[in-house]
Amino acid sequence: MATKKEAPETVTDPGEEYVDFTIPMTADSTPVFIGVNGETVRIKPGHTVRVKRKFVEVWEHAQKQQAEAWTRQRQAQEASRRALAEL
Repeated sequence: MATKKEAPETVTDPGEEYVDFTIPMTADSTPVFIGVNGETVRIKPGHTVRVKRKFVEVWEHAQKQQAEAWTRQRQAQEASRRALAEL
């Protein structure tokens, strides 16, 4: 009895797609290392490079997390200042 051969499934992971990416220049323009599951890239700020989308997503998430941390730190400092003023 012959079996029907099925076409292999193509797995398309959006994180593996290559995209152009530029990290903005800052006063400290040292290269930025980004790692995802043991795979790393080094990107110099101000230079457009072609990297996998997963590295861009990790960098963007890190920026959001850092901004949130700064916001929380400012809020804590302001609350501390108010508490000291009320003593």
